[in-house]
Amino acid sequence: MTARRLRTSRSRDDPLTDGGFEGAGTLVGLATRDGVLLAADTRTSQDTVVRSERVRKLALVHPTAAMGSPDHLGVMQSFVQTIRLEADRYETERGEPMTLSELSTVAAEKLRSESTAGTFVLGGVDADGSHVFCLRPNGGVLEDESVAVGSGREIATGVLEADAMDSLTMAEARRVAGRALASSAERDALTGVGVRIAEITAAGVETADYESIDELL
Repeated sequence: MTARRLRTSRSRDDPLTDGGFEGAGTLVGLATRDGVLLAADTRTSQDTVVRSERVRKLALVHPTAAMGSPDHLGVMQSFVQTIRLEADRYETERGEPMTLSELSTVAAEKLRSESTAGTFVLGGVDADGSHVFCLRPNGGVLEDESVAVGSGREIATGVLEADAMDSLTMAEARRVAGRALASSAERDALTGVGVRIAEITAAGVETADYESIDELL
């Protein structure tokens, strides 16, 4: 069956979840010379039961940044909204957007102080360039050119390490992310074949949903 692109959106109010329950699956982020690409599968499960194949694990948190997590998606929606509000408040008080370093620090502190479960990926663009951060529940922050989290992270990481070269274009990053998610879906039962991507540039964040990973390859 031919893969079908479902939707493209720049909506500020785009929800993180759409019927999500426990979570799991795979989410990857890559810095490119044009910006940042985040990609996540759309399956969520409870134990061994698949609950949905249309879950949104990525959402806008800043005019030029997006965040997501495959873990405990009901809790994650509330957390992402908290970070959105923090970014909005900063911009209102100071008249300028937060840098990605500042945004990652705020998000990490919130994760630690609120004891929020789950690992996040934050990706975005600011005056210093493209940034991808992995945020852990203990408040740890790691910035790297590419990251993978979730139940299929080990498989996805292997693909990213092999294929993610320096100075990728956005189109190249989309294909690398597709290969990483496809490998995870083949070997990890909690990773589905539907995909949501967020392409982030200095112009903003554009999201799109696909029925099949194949359309990214």
